[in-house]
Amino acid sequence: MTFYATANPQNQYKQDYVTTASPVDLVIMLYEGCIKQLKLAKIHMESKEPARVSECFEKAEEILLELVRSLNLSIPISENLLELYQFMVDEIVQTGLTNDMERIEPVIEMLTSLSEAWSEVKTQVESGMYMQENEQGVE
Repeated sequence: MTFYATANPQNQYKQDYVTTASPVDLVIMLYEGCIKQLKLAKIHMESKEPARVSECFEKAEEILLELVRSLNLSIPISENLLELYQFMVDEIVQTGLTNDMERIEPVIEMLTSLSEAWSEVKTQVESGMYMQENEQGVE
């Protein structure tokens, strides 16, 4: 029996999806993963599971650091994103220290807005609207 025959089909699907995803899809997945970890941290805090809260915060920080590593700092907006990601990491760290989960909600909202913006870009690129608008000088 081969490894693939015994592997979890769902995990294989996820791995294939990630390895074939476009750069835009990867960014969206990172945002969604970070949002998921922060929401899970809130649930674990309510369930009085501090070790699980810390684990979720660590995963969220790792995701944000991956987003930082993916920035092209020669593009002006990247500097703004860098500052925003740093703010988010700082808020996660402070929440971990103070257990003030209210600090996480604005971070989730920012990540949701960023994810929605990237999804809109993806939709426009896929429909050809982005290229048509840029050819016409619309910004």
